[in-house]
Amino acid sequence: MCRYARKTYKSHYTCFKCRKSFKQTDTYDILSRIEKEKVYHQPDGTIRKVGDVFTKAKKEELDALVEEINARQIKCPECGNLMADLGWDFKAPKKTAVKEWKIVEGLFIIGRCFHSCGCDGIGYIPQNSKDYEEYLKNTLEEYKDNVLSGQNKTDREFPEKREYIQFWTRKVSDVKAEIIRQKFETA
Repeated sequence: MCRYARKTYKSHYTCFKCRKSFKQTDTYDILSRIEKEKVYHQPDGTIRKVGDVFTKAKKEELDALVEEINARQIKCPECGNLMADLGWDFKAPKKTAVKEWKIVEGLFIIGRCFHSCGCDGIGYIPQNSKDYEEYLKNTLEEYKDNVLSGQNKTDREFPEKREYIQFWTRKVSDVKAEIIRQKFETA
C-alpha cells in the first residue's frame, strides 16, 4: 500500500529565486478543517462561511471550492514571487548548491516534478551539469518517440491522437528550450 494512502502529506513549494522550499497544507486537509469549522479562510485573509457545503445537494459548490483551493497561488514569504509546487517527494538541495537548484528548476520547467503516490517517483535526478545535459538529450529523444508513436496510429484506433501529439510536441519544445537555457547559462 502507498505510504500516502494512510495520511495526507504536505506538498513542497519552492522559490527558485531565493532557493528555499516550504511545505503547504494539502487540499484535503483544508477541506477537513472547513468541514469542522464551516468557514473558509481565503488567501486574501477574508473568511467565507460555507455552511452545509458538504451535502450531496451542494456538490457543485464543493467542487467550486476544491477548484478554488487548488488554484490558490502560494507566494514566497521572502521575495513575494510565486512558488512552484514540486510535490510530496521533493528534497531541497542546500541553499548554497546553486548548480543543483538550477537542475531542479530545469526539471520543473520540462515538467518533471516530485508528485507521486509514494510507490514511484521522478526517477533518476542528475547531480551535475554534464549528467543533466545527457539527461535532457535522453528526455528529448523519449518525447520525440512519443510524438512519433502518436503519429503512427490511425484516428480510429487512437481517438485522442491530436491532443496526444500536441501534448508531446509541447514537451519537446520545453526540453529544447531548456537545452538552450542550459547552454546559455554555462557559456
